[in-house]
Amino acid sequence: MLKPWSIRLDMAAKPILWLDVERRKADVEPAMSTILHEGELVTYVHDHRLRPAAESSGGGNLATYRSWAETVEEIMGVAEGGALIGGYSQAELKLLQEARPAQAEWLDDRYLNANAGPWFRKHRPEVYAQLEATIPPDSFGKHVGLTHFLSVREVGYHVPNRLEDFSPAETIKRVREGLAKNGGWYGQLPEALRISWKNLIKYNQHDVKGMRHLAEFIWQRSRTG
Repeated sequence: MLKPWSIRLDMAAKPILWLDVERRKADVEPAMSTILHEGELVTYVHDHRLRPAAESSGGGNLATYRSWAETVEEIMGVAEGGALIGGYSQAELKLLQEARPAQAEWLDDRYLNANAGPWFRKHRPEVYAQLEATIPPDSFGKHVGLTHFLSVREVGYHVPNRLEDFSPAETIKRVREGLAKNGGWYGQLPEALRISWKNLIKYNQHDVKGMRHLAEFIWQRSRTG
C-alpha cells in the first residue's frame, strides 16, 4: 500500500534529497537517475552501455557517468545527515532498499512518497476525474501520473510539449541498441536519436523538479486546509 505523501508534513522542517530514476522494466539497476539537493541538480548515467552517450553529449552539463552503487552511497550519506529522500511512488525506495537491505526499515522511515494521486482524489476529485478521462481505455497499466498532475493549471508548472508523451524506456532501448551497433560511437548515432537522448536527460530532470514543485504545492494547501 502506498504511503500518502502527507505523512511527511515535516518536509518543511527537513532538507530533502529528491530522486528520480529511469530504466527499462527488466533492468536490475537504474539506467540513469537525477538528484536535486540543496539547489543542485545532477544527472548520473549508471548503465555502462550508455556511458559513451553520457561522456559525449555534453559531459557534466547534461549527464555524468557514475555507478549506481556510488550514487546510493551518496544518497545514504545525505540521508544519514538528516535529510529525507523524496521519490514519486515507491519505486525509488525499493531500489534503495535492494541496494541496502540491512537498512530497509531505516530507509522506509526516511522516505517521502510524493505520489499526488491520493491527495487529488480526496481534495480535487473533479480534476482527478478529468485527468483520468484523458487516458485511452486501451492503455493497459497506464494511470494518472506526475506529468498529468503537472499539467493542471492550478499547479503552475510547465512541462515542454516535446516531453509530455515522451517514452524514456523506449529511448533507453534505442540508444543502447544504436551504440551497440556502432561500437559505442555516440557521434555516429542518427541526429534524431541524439536529440532523443538529450530529451531523455531533460525528461528525467523535469520529473525531479516537477515532483518537488508538486509536493510543495500540496504541502502549502494542506497547511491552509
